[in-house]
Amino acid sequence: MARSGTARERHDEYGGQYEHVGGRSHDQGGAPKEDLATRHLCAGVYLDPAFCGVVLRRVHNDTARMVAPSYGFDLVPLVGHAWLAWLLDTVQHLGVLAVFAVGFAVRPPAALVVACGLGFWWLSGVTARSAVVVLPLRAKATADRWLRRTRWLSDSDELREQVRLFRLSGAGCLALAVTPPLLAGFARVPLGELARAAGLLALLIAVVVGGRGAVQQLCLNGVHGADSAWPRRLTLRLRAIREQQDHPYVVYRRPTPPEPDTDAKRRLGLDPAGEDGSPFVGSGELVHRWLPPLTVQLLKAHGVTGIRGHAPMAELEDPSPPFRAHELIAYLKTAMEPMGDSADPTGLRGFRVRDRLYIAEADVPPRAEWLRRPVGQADIDRTIDEPYDDVHHFLEIGASATGELVTTVFLRVTVKGRALSLDFAACALTRTPVEYHLLDAFAESGASAVVRSTLRGLFRLPAEVVRVWRLAEAPLILGGAVRARRNRLLRPRRGMAIGPRLSVREDKSTPWEQAQLDEVTIYDHVKLIEQRLLKAAEDFLRRHGIDTSSFERRAASIINTGVLNMGGKTEIKQSAIGDKAQVRADSRDTGAHSGHSTAGEGDQG
Repeated sequence: MARSGTARERHDEYGGQYEHVGGRSHDQGGAPKEDLATRHLCAGVYLDPAFCGVVLRRVHNDTARMVAPSYGFDLVPLVGHAWLAWLLDTVQHLGVLAVFAVGFAVRPPAALVVACGLGFWWLSGVTARSAVVVLPLRAKATADRWLRRTRWLSDSDELREQVRLFRLSGAGCLALAVTPPLLAGFARVPLGELARAAGLLALLIAVVVGGRGAVQQLCLNGVHGADSAWPRRLTLRLRAIREQQDHPYVVYRRPTPPEPDTDAKRRLGLDPAGEDGSPFVGSGELVHRWLPPLTVQLLKAHGVTGIRGHAPMAELEDPSPPFRAHELIAYLKTAMEPMGDSADPTGLRGFRVRDRLYIAEADVPPRAEWLRRPVGQADIDRTIDEPYDDVHHFLEIGASATGELVTTVFLRVTVKGRALSLDFAACALTRTPVEYHLLDAFAESGASAVVRSTLRGLFRLPAEVVRVWRLAEAPLILGGAVRARRNRLLRPRRGMAIGPRLSVREDKSTPWEQAQLDEVTIYDHVKLIEQRLLKAAEDFLRRHGIDTSSFERRAASIINTGVLNMGGKTEIKQSAIGDKAQVRADSRDTGAHSGHSTAGEGDQG
């Protein structure tokens, strides 16, 4: 289950050499790279310092909790690039701070002049932006006054705020503009000499900031063009992350009861999944589920009397189950593998089949053996055959059409009460933020991109200098990194809670409500996997002499009608619930007179 430890082996797992076609990341067959989400997130830690900090603090430095499972991406290179991005930022901040420190030590007036110049640069931008807003608002106010039109209070408030901002920023620019001559007079230094010293300090700061921009773009070019995004060397913590992200065991949190009167839909039961309803950590939005699970009695296909319909149930049932649950799981694995055949050009891309063992955070024992030794197939089979254990087995089947859209299906098989139960759920991960896809655009990598990145850093010089305050976070991050060298999962402690609190891939996914264009692809994958699973399960039952007539009817109902799809959202408008409840239409609501309720796609049928 553990991933390979070298960049070359991980690269081979992603399917071989890659080349760039049309400015996008493609493999030799013209298809998007399967590690596209990994590369986009690696670019995100350079482009989004806040995201970089989250990865370091809450993933790398938090060794008291397991990392969330990785679906459609690899967490190891992401953490490695987060450290490199943080190092670039820290070196820039130290460089800027050193320039100012030397300036204040050698020529304090020159350092103050540089600070005034940067402040004037920033305030002039604020003044210009305020003027762009104030002028149209002022013209509109004049027109309203001449035409005797009613003015909205919000327009007057906005004009008043923008005028105040314009005046304050303009006054600040004026004060900063007259400060250098005053400093030269107080220090009794010729203004020209002071200007030359300040110019030298400003040039050094520009070199530091511009150099950082160039190096950052070179790193981004490496993310875009390298055969593998994996780091060359793995630290102890990165090895632990590599093992945990693919560990057979997944620790989840049980849903907590909602606070009274905080969410009407949750209280009315109209949102069954809820915010914490899915135990499938890191897999994304729960979009499809069979509720209740599909159950079928394990009856013989041919009764002893020869007349199937009139045979007593006692004669049709075996005193012991005709098969073990792990035998059905093994058969389903074999039956599903051809869907992802790499030799088949129509096979599902990014296809994978694996076992997952889910355990609630409160049920994890203080000294869990699965944290200290590898989990073998025999251990997994024992869990599959135990329907009442605290550990629940799910067969996990996933596919990714574009390298970013990830569909994951979970199937739990249990044999109990002389019946077979199939619990099916499907989750989806949507695309990463568009701003992380910068390198996929035309001419956004290469030598010209390095030049533009340098110039962007220079244009943002005041903002980059102000970010020096982030050096205050460095001791905390470095201290956490030193502490992260010890795996605190192996040390029992009071109130031990090791379930992951964050999945960076899930956190950086496009909200499901905004992924309408990708829903077709995701539901298509769900249905393809669902149909093959049902057909394989039916074949297995028939081979073991089980009557499949009831199973066939229920499977056809699931496939054809989708009545059991519980992944959608329900929205009720202009409706009243309860005794003597009333609805008062609001003319401001576009649907006020419709008086209808709408159901999400998952509830149609």
